[in-house]
Amino acid sequence: MTEPTLAGRNVLILGASSGIGRSVALSAAASGASIVVVGRRGHLLDEVIAAAEDGTVIVADLSDPAECARVSAEAVAALGGRIDAVLHATGWSPLMPIARTEPDTWQTVMLTNVIAPSLITKAVLPALTEDGIVAFVSSRAVGRPYHGVGAYAASKAALDQTLLSWRLENPDRRFLRIEVGDTDNTDFARDFDLTLVAELFPQWVAHAALAQRRMTAEDVGVFIAKAIAQGLAHPGIGLHNLVLHPVGGPHTGDGQQVAAELGAELREQRAVAE
Repeated sequence: MTEPTLAGRNVLILGASSGIGRSVALSAAASGASIVVVGRRGHLLDEVIAAAEDGTVIVADLSDPAECARVSAEAVAALGGRIDAVLHATGWSPLMPIARTEPDTWQTVMLTNVIAPSLITKAVLPALTEDGIVAFVSSRAVGRPYHGVGAYAASKAALDQTLLSWRLENPDRRFLRIEVGDTDNTDFARDFDLTLVAELFPQWVAHAALAQRRMTAEDVGVFIAKAIAQGLAHPGIGLHNLVLHPVGGPHTGDGQQVAAELGAELREQRAVAE
């Protein structure tokens, strides 16, 4: 049996400038899809489209509701008024103990991680094909919070509940929750304060919150793109939850060493970005 592809499909990817969103965009394009990629960093989106050899870039800050409306309209127009799949991979993950989390941080994380996906879904739903798929990237932190990511975990829990309402109120549509565990080559830790990393990561290890092994964003993106292709090829099958976790148990090493290693990785990433 021939494996389904995304040939002839129109796919909108939010949060496509890096990590999982970038990988899904490249995989979808390689599979034959027409893609629209959205993110804040235009130069990285341009690199995605250059690698994909075709597609449309929309630069936007999705924490602004007005930008969500603009993005939706431009994406629908760029894809000729027809969308087969939407992937919400946008997310902001501040590292901050819950007692120190300020109102502006709460506001930005909820706008970016919860409100933007819902506003865009509302706006593009009329253009979604009858058997189309709207997928939301969630997190294994939901229901299992760990030190310093309280606001992020709360936002992903809220996103999950919002998705349930989309399903309830639109029973003929397919809304897919994708839970992703520890993954390398993402921007999850991009904005982490290195002092807080040293303070909090040993507690992640102590509470078995870190996986012993990690997936790669490239592998996860390829898997998600193929899952969407399979779903579109089988419109009679409902899609609810796709759970992607690395093989193996929790990290049991030295928490201070883990924090030091992560700090070194982040310093290297930031040096390259500069």
